[in-house]
Amino acid sequence: MSETWDEVLGRLVADLDDAERRLDAQLAPAVERWTPPGDLGPLPERLLERAVAVLSRQGDLTARFEEARTTAGRHLAALDAIPARRQGAALYLDVTG
Repeated sequence: MSETWDEVLGRLVADLDDAERRLDAQLAPAVERWTPPGDLGPLPERLLERAVAVLSRQGDLTARFEEARTTAGRHLAALDAIPARRQGAALYLDVTG
């Protein structure tokens, strides 16, 4: 039996909830490529508002992930800028300065 539009939108909302939880917990998202079902026909007008809300939420979450990715990239660049310690080199810590 094929899914209904209600079920498809419900699954998309559940995926968004999971992605938001993972982002808030700073966990990697569970990425699965989604392809729209081909056998549902056009979206019923009664679901248009819900579908637009899902699309808007997807856009907001995409922006948050992009921001998190940019921040992580900056952190990695900062770590890369720290010179590697040479093996056998003396290491001193200025505790009075």
